[in-house]
Amino acid sequence: MSLHAFPISRELPAIRIVANAIARLPSDEAATLWRETATHLLSVATERGQNANDARAEVRRFFDAVQSALHSV
Repeated sequence: MSLHAFPISRELPAIRIVANAIARLPSDEAATLWRETATHLLSVATERGQNANDARAEVRRFFDAVQSALHSV
């Protein structure tokens, strides 16, 4: 039996928090926040047992979800 962690790209509260924070910041600060968030999420995904490629793909899916949330604000 294998166990899979809940994908970070589906954690709606986290997506909303990041999208709202990015929306309120000037572009350079928003970019810095995103880089820090992506680095953190990559480490979370790896700690949850994903290999590096899968972890990067999950961070990209999270970024896509944040972008969708930003467009709906």
